[in-house]
Amino acid sequence: MATDTQEILCGSCRVPLQGVADPEPQDIYACPKCGAGDTVENVIASAKAFAVEAAKHFLQESLRQAVRGSKIMKLDSQPIKKGSHRFITNHQF
Repeated sequence: MATDTQEILCGSCRVPLQGVADPEPQDIYACPKCGAGDTVENVIASAKAFAVEAAKHFLQESLRQAVRGSKIMKLDSQPIKKGSHRFITNHQF
């Protein structure tokens, strides 16, 4: 399994969060611009949820483009709903 390191950003400002260098789960990370912050544990959970949603959206759109114009295959799915995330990453799929 490959690992990927991404910077965690404020969902509103798109600014990297600031916190201690070697955080414990209860340490606080916050946006230096708007002050939105939470524990490291909650920040990571929010960023993970955002990354999963982004991956689902990417895969769905890739499948949609792959079957576009096909007489054999049809993609019948609901669009992935965009959620509201306090903390995000800048993943590029």
